[in-house]
Amino acid sequence: EGVTSIGEWAFSYCRSLTSITIPESVTSIGEYAFGYCTSLTSITIGEGVTSIGDSVFSGCTSLTSINIPDSVTSIGNYAFSGCNLTSVTIESNYAYKNAGTGYNQCGRLLQYATVVRVLTSCIGTDTNSYLENTANFTKTTSEDGLYYIYTKV
Repeated sequence: EGVTSIGEWAFSYCRSLTSITIPESVTSIGEYAFGYCTSLTSITIGEGVTSIGDSVFSGCTSLTSINIPDSVTSIGNYAFSGCNLTSVTIESNYAYKNAGTGYNQCGRLLQYATVVRVLTSCIGTDTNSYLENTANFTKTTSEDGLYYIYTKV
């Protein structure tokens, strides 16, 4: 508690790190903060985080799922580059539309994940303006109607 930011390269190359919980007091995560933590399998991002820097989780090869909370307003370039994401949940409308231009950003996560869940309020019905390569996915809506779920065919 009391920590408001995680600095650049803070935990990079901590290869024994398997899970992290970022507290709600943290508002920003600096570039490469968890880069190349190859054993990292679980991340909980606190609701206070508004900014995810460039390459924050780059090279985290054991990372298979991520939840982007509603508080996130900015995702840096290559934030998830080199991850083996299979499941992504995007709860942030602003972050979804303002993701970085590098690989593995929200709009491009379909290239890398097998299941992507996006709040319906994030993109409404105009899916193609935000999601690339949707031809290889089937789109369904969650039972509660809150998420669009894209599953690789």
